[in-house]
Amino acid sequence: MIDTWLLSALVTGILALLAMVRGVRAVLPDDRLVTGTVAVILVSLCALTLAIAWSMFVILDGMILVALLAFGAMIWYAKQPEAGSS
Repeated sequence: MIDTWLLSALVTGILALLAMVRGVRAVLPDDRLVTGTVAVILVSLCALTLAIAWSMFVILDGMILVALLAFGAMIWYAKQPEAGSS
């Protein structure tokens, strides 16, 4: 039987991977910021569904820290002078 939590974690993981590929191939820095934000959100969602599926909420605690660091890095990158010039 297919576990719905693991299936949703797989789907969001694949979507996060595709968002990361799109971010690497992006030409404009603004596109990289948007795809980076989307990738962090999707990876966080994937970690949430895995934490629920495996009943290991330590995964969720670690992902919260990683997401905060990633969002902080994106805010820092967006404030750089070369990030806004296209």
